[in-house]
Amino acid sequence: MGYGNAIKNLRKSLGMSLRKFGELVEVGYTHLSLLEREISYSGNTTTHPSIDLLKQICDKTHYPFRQFLEEAGYIDPVPAPEPVSYTHLDAADE
Repeated sequence: MGYGNAIKNLRKSLGMSLRKFGELVEVGYTHLSLLEREISYSGNTTTHPSIDLLKQICDKTHYPFRQFLEEAGYIDPVPAPEPVSYTHLDAADE
């Protein structure tokens, strides 16, 4: 998905404008707009936010950081554990 879409989806899930979301996460709305579009201030290169900034956004919104990193494509999802199978013991094995 990319970090930009992950930030935008989080903001929209909270029903917030860029300005209100910026106030909540203590990041300027102009910077948030650039992050959501994954572009730099110069507009011609991709920007990469610091891990500290992404953690701050998650902390301020009470969003699970690991889940955010998975959705943004930074880490692979943790696979579900395989089911445990129990075999029936024969009376002879006891």
